Amino acid sequence: MTLPLPELVAEVTAALGVENVRPLDQGGQKLVFAATFSGQACAVKIVPVPAGPAGVITLKRAHREVELLAAVESDFVVKLLTDAIEISDPPEAVCWVEEWLDGQDLSGLLTSIWPEDDVWALLTDGASALAACHSLEVVHRDLSAGNLRRRADGRFVLMDPGLARHLARTAITGAFQPGTAGWRSPEHVAGGDPVPASDVFSLGLLAYYALTGQFAIDPHGSMTDYDRRLTETQAVNVSLLNGQISPELAAIVDRCLQRQPARRFIDGSELLASIPPERRITS
Repeated sequence: MTLPLPELVAEVTAALGVENVRPLDQGGQKLVFAATFSGQACAVKIVPVPAGPAGVITLKRAHREVELLAAVESDFVVKLLTDAIEISDPPEAVCWVEEWLDGQDLSGLLTSIWPEDDVWALLTDGASALAACHSLEVVHRDLSAGNLRRRADGRFVLMDPGLARHLARTAITGAFQPGTAGWRSPEHVAGGDPVPASDVFSLGLLAYYALTGQFAIDPHGSMTDYDRRLTETQAVNVSLLNGQISPELAAIVDRCLQRQPARRFIDGSELLASIPPERRITS
């Protein structure tokens, strides 16, 4: 990208028809701004496109994220408000508008042990979001604390499917994706092949941390050692670290974290169906 940031933001503002644009965050390759769109609060996402082969990959990834968000219909996946628009020719950036989400990402909330009801809500909403993605044969592949937001009403919304893989279009999306340390599944190790059950594993990791304050699989040390632990170590049963949780919650979290994908819930729909109706947080 060669455009200075103020010029880029001005072009994005005009292209998307947004107003009152102000910076919020930068995560990875993405710039995030708060703005208003048709009189309503919104989030503007901007992905700068580097020159060369890396730019081609970045461009495809951004369009894939928008394509997925446009296809998913779920209250638990962030909603898309515009198409993806490329800035300049050749593209200097790709931008789009998403709904405004209040609340906070889980990365800022995993600082103390959560009440059991909050973890049931995390599992219910997370499974609902994954079910919507998996029904389209899409694996998120980076379900991490930074990609789930807890809204002010206590419900959870899945975001940022930019690294998602469409199972029927592997030539486009590729198989290997390293994920985020601490929230990876055994299939994220090089040579592995993330599947819907891999997303279930990552959601189980988040629930485990919320219940114990500890990673189920220690991500520290060298990547080689971490990869070995992912592929060779079975997570300690969550009830051994938190004896206050119900047996049914412990059983679900432990099944999410089975090292072999076939022993987990096969996808978000099966996980959601396993949650007892009286445990599903619906309001």
